[in-house]
Amino acid sequence: METMIVRPAIVTLLIAVLVFMVMRAPVYLPRLDPNAPPVPAGDSYVFGFATLTNPLVRLVVVGRFVPTEPAQLRGLQRLRRDLRDAPDTVLEGVRFRVSPQELIRLDRYERTGRKYRRDLMELEDGTKAWVYRLLEETGIEAVQD
Repeated sequence: METMIVRPAIVTLLIAVLVFMVMRAPVYLPRLDPNAPPVPAGDSYVFGFATLTNPLVRLVVVGRFVPTEPAQLRGLQRLRRDLRDAPDTVLEGVRFRVSPQELIRLDRYERTGRKYRRDLMELEDGTKAWVYRLLEETGIEAVQD
């Protein structure tokens, strides 16, 4: 009888810890790199074209369900983890809005300043959004995915 009472309590505790980790204490994200650019004061749009198109990834990284809308970026195409110039193409992705604190979480996830940079770019509809682009890599990191 006791195990039936204990199990739901343990499950509830584990769920509470998981929710706390995702929402408030993202210990699973790397530290913010000192080379990361400053974060703007107000809300920003972000353009996602790879892992950030996945709602589960956004939930875990941003800490909340983040609604998106389809968006396009002209003149670039995806090449593995990066974007390359391609004047006659339109890259499909998603656009979503984040707060300054949420942008910091995205910077931590993308390792901005160390692995990626954050560029403000104009989307096809004329809005501006942050786009994460791979920093130039050398050696083995340049060929690994």
